[in-house]
Amino acid sequence: MLDLERLAETLGAQYSYYDGPEPDEEIDERLHPRWQDYLATALRPGMQVLDIGCGNGATLLAHADMVAAGVGIDNDPDHVARARTGCEESGAINLEFEQLEFDQLPSQPWADRFDLAFSERGPVGYSVGSVQTALTVIRPGGLLLTEVIGDLHHQEVREVFGGRRRQPVSVLDAVSVAFERSGVDIRVAADLISRRYYPNIYEWLKFQCSIWAWSGTPLPHPEDPRLELFARRATDEHGRIATTHHVVVVGGAKLEDGSPYGRNA
Repeated sequence: MLDLERLAETLGAQYSYYDGPEPDEEIDERLHPRWQDYLATALRPGMQVLDIGCGNGATLLAHADMVAAGVGIDNDPDHVARARTGCEESGAINLEFEQLEFDQLPSQPWADRFDLAFSERGPVGYSVGSVQTALTVIRPGGLLLTEVIGDLHHQEVREVFGGRRRQPVSVLDAVSVAFERSGVDIRVAADLISRRYYPNIYEWLKFQCSIWAWSGTPLPHPEDPRLELFARRATDEHGRIATTHHVVVVGGAKLEDGSPYGRNA
């Protein structure tokens, strides 16, 4: 049986995407590289880099010494404020962070400016339009790299609490087609699947509540029977809560003469 008082205490905390109680979490990502490893292999000294949907700027800040200059954009003013604070604290002088809606990107004086643009669970990849928008600021031959949530991500949570349904076409295929049709010569297309472990449901809730709060999903009541069902289904042989972490990485080079589709129409 679950401890209702402990559930109430955990669910009653304040959560947001970047704030809330820190969960006790173990990540098993053996046998595959991390998303950041793909980004690091693409960076070169002298590059101009754009982070689309930069959040708190952590990824761009972590690679500041590998590029000549970087710009991070995000539509959330709180995220941009966090990124600017992090930039000041790090002492990086080659980065800047701006509040900007993604669809306003083509209106900026940045045409063909960037050698590489990347989007880490941001707006790029799910549609041809999103890829084409990103390409407006990448020079011909420059690189576009995106990481998006995969089909199996948190499937254990979705099966009990509901959420995004799986589509007939895989996320990897959908993003790859969007890249190809937009004029990107794909160099990497990968599913990255790992496992996350929590010692109990209360620690898992600290993580999950931040996701629910960010997405606007109401938190469950401590007596919600789905909590008991989830704990029973997701507990592994070692007594831990085990969940699936699945992301898709697609990247490639902007073709010099644009998309090959429709040229002879």
